[in-house]
Amino acid sequence: MQKIESEMKILSWHPVLTDHQSYTLDALKKKCDGDLEVYVAKTSNVERNAQGWVNKHASSLSSKLIPNKGWLKFIIKRLRNNSDAVHIFGSPFEQPKLIIVLLIAIVMGRRVYLISEPYSPISIGYQNDKRHFINWLKSQVRPFLYRIYGVLLRRRIEGVFAISCLAIEQYKRIGFASKKIFPFGYFVTAQNAPNISNTPDDSLGEEDFKLVFVGNLIARKGLDVLINSIRTLNEMGFDLTLDVYGPGDPNQYSFDESKIRYCGKIPFGNSQSVISKYDFLILPSRFDGWGVVVNEALMAGVPVICSNQVGASAIISKWLCGTTFVSGDASDLAFKLEGLLQNKERFKSMRTAAKMASYSLEPKVAGQYMFDIINQNSIADSLRKKIESPWYECE
Repeated sequence: MQKIESEMKILSWHPVLTDHQSYTLDALKKKCDGDLEVYVAKTSNVERNAQGWVNKHASSLSSKLIPNKGWLKFIIKRLRNNSDAVHIFGSPFEQPKLIIVLLIAIVMGRRVYLISEPYSPISIGYQNDKRHFINWLKSQVRPFLYRIYGVLLRRRIEGVFAISCLAIEQYKRIGFASKKIFPFGYFVTAQNAPNISNTPDDSLGEEDFKLVFVGNLIARKGLDVLINSIRTLNEMGFDLTLDVYGPGDPNQYSFDESKIRYCGKIPFGNSQSVISKYDFLILPSRFDGWGVVVNEALMAGVPVICSNQVGASAIISKWLCGTTFVSGDASDLAFKLEGLLQNKERFKSMRTAAKMASYSLEPKVAGQYMFDIINQNSIADSLRKKIESPWYECE
């Protein structure tokens, strides 16, 4: 494959830079000989900070804040002075200022890529359970807004790094050509979890089955569905324990402090270490654009059970490192869990598959993938080859 020129420059634009994107961009920066700049509309997200998030970016990656005063002049100057650069927009539709930057870049004829989650098809709040009417209204308006984005952007953008099969489906629906859509995700680094590579697979799941949930205690995460399933199976005579970690009000759930326990919040950066002590992570979300905790579990060598409305469920389906169930269906989740309880060999194979899947989730793999696609799109159509996604395929 033709090598990208070392003087190639990349500008990456984001509402706020998070760990989910930081380490991938850092890997991309290294592939481009360090010529990558990051611009952000905000330095932090108030709601995520309240949930205990800490922005520990890749050490070699720093971001530049788009100023509130004179911001339009600021971005026009950057776009004008970087006419030969590739411009990557991460989640631009979250922030009006970034939508304007994106449209100006298109009008100025710049090479543009998007990194985009799917929009939520449900009316439940994304970060909290407040503002019910506003959330419902947004769920009704989003499809129409995205059709407008499609008309404005589909012929002028070089590509979309679409986070999940649902995002791929949505971008196709608004008119983006399949050849412009590339399966993608969020990627975090391996933490200091215990080295479990030599842990005997039959040492887990002997006496009881230890399950863990890590996430916000809000309706969208589906914790009520999970609790109902665990209670049903325990009443049937199975021996299951569920530990729940996350910010929010535990009083809205029926914890019994015996088999279904609330364990507080995990200090930022310790998720993989905590998850590694369990047999399965369960993410029963009614909707999750991706679900980075799935990455955390697999990188700790722990299989995952998640709903089919979790974007990262595509990883589970490809690598067979867990199983999925119908979102919101407690009986289907109980049925899937019961099957795993009665088939220990399948459980052991899932643990092995989780360790294998984790290698594909390294940010350096994502950085290489982005590099290859941008490089490929800079050469003639006749010389291009299909670049396979390292993570999943969609029907």
